[in-house]
Amino acid sequence: MDIKIKNKTDFEKVINLTLVDKDFEEEKKTSITNIGKELKIKGFRPGKIPPAIIEKEVGLEYINQNAIELALPRLVFDILKDKEIQPAVSPSIQKIENKKDKYNVEVVVSLWPKIKKLPKTNIKITISDIDPTDEELQEQIKAVAGQFAEVELVERAADSGDYVTMNLTTTRNGKELEELTVQDHLYEVGSGSFSEELDKNLKGSKAGAIVKFQDIPQGHQEGEEAEFSVLVKDVRSKVLPDLTDEWVKEVLDFDSVPALEEEFKSNLILQNKRRAVSEFQNKLVTELISNIEDVLPEQLVITEMDAILRRFLLELEQSAISLEDYFKATGLNEDKLKEDLTKQATNNLNMILILDKVIEENKIELDDFDLKEIEDHLKTHDDTEDEMEITSHRLNLENEQIRNKALIYLMDTATPIDSKGEEVYLKDVYTQDRETREEE
Repeated sequence: MDIKIKNKTDFEKVINLTLVDKDFEEEKKTSITNIGKELKIKGFRPGKIPPAIIEKEVGLEYINQNAIELALPRLVFDILKDKEIQPAVSPSIQKIENKKDKYNVEVVVSLWPKIKKLPKTNIKITISDIDPTDEELQEQIKAVAGQFAEVELVERAADSGDYVTMNLTTTRNGKELEELTVQDHLYEVGSGSFSEELDKNLKGSKAGAIVKFQDIPQGHQEGEEAEFSVLVKDVRSKVLPDLTDEWVKEVLDFDSVPALEEEFKSNLILQNKRRAVSEFQNKLVTELISNIEDVLPEQLVITEMDAILRRFLLELEQSAISLEDYFKATGLNEDKLKEDLTKQATNNLNMILILDKVIEENKIELDDFDLKEIEDHLKTHDDTEDEMEITSHRLNLENEQIRNKALIYLMDTATPIDSKGEEVYLKDVYTQDRETREEE
């Protein structure tokens, strides 16, 4: 096999191969077997046709063309591995020409382009404040105390958060729905059970009131309306326990109310910081991408769009939603979907180019811990994978891992600030996962 590699553009290489029979011997056998399974020749069972008959029927040229297409992934993989070329997308066969006893094959390999200049990275990113408000803190404490609340009868009308004792009868076309019919049921107004309209109708009702309405019950489909009839037997108010040092010590095992508040405040700060990390990362990525002026190769964008679309269609299929129903529900159409896919694909690729530039300029490498994680992951995969599949999978994992390290580098370089312009320390959150895994 003769090999010639030349540059087509800054981001494409052309591999010209000259192949002879011995370069695709095994694939030729497979080609004959596959064709034989599809052929129908009188007197022979499918899959039992002799090779000579198959060759006579379809021609040697067809068999060889098929064999070369089977062999090329292996041959090109070996070339790319030997020359240390990493394609951005699967190589594309441009032509296969028969020249007497040889075949000339042209394969185009698209490479990852490189951006000329890295955008400014030491930038400030404004994120939501992480310190909880007094209202948020008290809401959290109230929710916990509410688990120990009692209820008492009141003579006023029911409001959200109150309880009513009710008899509920639900029917459809005169037939009672047993699963939605209850007696002496203690129901929290505003909890959203049974039906959305139930809470609206119970608010403002007093003991003895009879409420009737129509609605679609929870868990039922459009067009499955039912008739609801409710007898409000009494109204009860939720009474929270007195939040004293003695009570929190006895029930919640805290030394005092201030100690409880401090614990809840710490938990809320951590919760808000985790949310802030996601916000910080998203805003940082958006800002960096907006400052990229390099033009992406069209084929690269198309391939990324296809990958995004496949994932999206799979999600719709798993949710039993057709693309037509999705368009109706969102008001989108094919043109708008294509526009969104193009934008998303372009953003994804530009971010990869930014991360690769960060890796190059800062000599970021995978360490022993990273490589061990990759090897451990590969051990969980199917043993039937061939060398090409394993190598490709390993390269994908390595690229993902090293780009994650580059993203953390960017987050370390940028500065998150709150609404007052003060720096917010988030590194303890977004590096915690790795530290925990290293300890394990």
